[in-house]
Amino acid sequence: MCAAPTAIIEGIVDLHYDEAAYLWSQRDAATTATNYTLSDLAFLDERLEAHIDGLRVAGDYGWGLCEAGLDPKDPGSVFVASVIAFESGDKERIDLVVGASGDSYAAFRAAVSGLGWMKVQRFNAMILGMVSAKSRPYRRIGIAACGVRRINPKTYLDQAVNSSDLFLKTLAFKAAGALKRLDLLPQLQKHFLHEDHGCRFEAARSALLLGDSSATETLGAFVLSNSDYTLPAMQVALRVVDGQTAKNWLKAQSKVAGLRRVMLIGTGITGEPGYVPMLIKRMSQPEFARISGRAFSMITGIDLEEHKLDTPEPEGFEAGPNDDPEDENVAMDPDEDLVWPHPEKVAQWWKQNASHFNVGTRYLAGSPVSPESCAEILQTSNQDTRYAASLEIALSVAESTFPNVKAPGYTQYS
Repeated sequence: MCAAPTAIIEGIVDLHYDEAAYLWSQRDAATTATNYTLSDLAFLDERLEAHIDGLRVAGDYGWGLCEAGLDPKDPGSVFVASVIAFESGDKERIDLVVGASGDSYAAFRAAVSGLGWMKVQRFNAMILGMVSAKSRPYRRIGIAACGVRRINPKTYLDQAVNSSDLFLKTLAFKAAGALKRLDLLPQLQKHFLHEDHGCRFEAARSALLLGDSSATETLGAFVLSNSDYTLPAMQVALRVVDGQTAKNWLKAQSKVAGLRRVMLIGTGITGEPGYVPMLIKRMSQPEFARISGRAFSMITGIDLEEHKLDTPEPEGFEAGPNDDPEDENVAMDPDEDLVWPHPEKVAQWWKQNASHFNVGTRYLAGSPVSPESCAEILQTSNQDTRYAASLEIALSVAESTFPNVKAPGYTQYS
């Protein structure tokens, strides 16, 4: 006897769809946030999974919502459709999601995230068809998903590295570093001077993750480029270069108006306590106060709110768009979620505690960088510090793993 179809309440399923798309966007921001820990991320993921499961149970009606709502300009809708389509194995559904993923990089990331969400068994059952497909869009998503899930597609990654498709090649370079494919290092090294910025950056970044310090020369150009690659290049290169090189880069950035904020982020990446006095001075400048406070916390491990070293937002301060229709500033405030430091209180704390920090030693969250301290940070700290720890681990030894702190929360506990 066949089981009776599950009765559904359409209004509830509609809510599942809306909430799933919204929560993924919230989750996407949370993966690099200062106010989310692993347990917070796992709790958010449980909520997201519950809504996705409601769409699964709703069958064709659930998919109908995904299809009707699929909008490449709304990455959350692409993620939800990606999960349901790929889990179904239905070619028409998958084709629809793959097609939408080609409209923008944000949509592409969301589609890949859908593959990253799938349970291991289902992912393994369909990924071979993705990475071996004749369709370039399919291979792109497949290779990117393998990198995200840290699953080695072996010869299919070799083929992608040598592809004439620049986007696929770039994704393959990135995956090579994430998967620690040391055998591909010679191929990466050949592309340090590639004319395509994406190829050049990912080749150098992955080569550095694989232990080739010569890649810092290529990455150094990106550090000073005032481009979308500046901060990603800093995140890896500033962790391995000597102190003088780091100082030279940061000094050069400080002379460029558009790079002053990322320069302050860079001091936190270096972990050098010698930059703390400068950061405290910058805390008196409203436009740089919060990011300076975050860099201070990254080095010292001090939670400004917990230690009562914070202060209310300065009266009259404006950052990002406002209600004035004639104001052309439409950029969002990049430091919106960061704490306002109290410069005098922070200075007093530093006066009392500076002796605990040695200039010339790199610190992360208050401890000298080491495999042990980074392993602890992965379990206890917030997401942006966890990401820093994952990079420290990946860069420490060529053969070491590269933990994915953006993976579904439950998988990070296993």
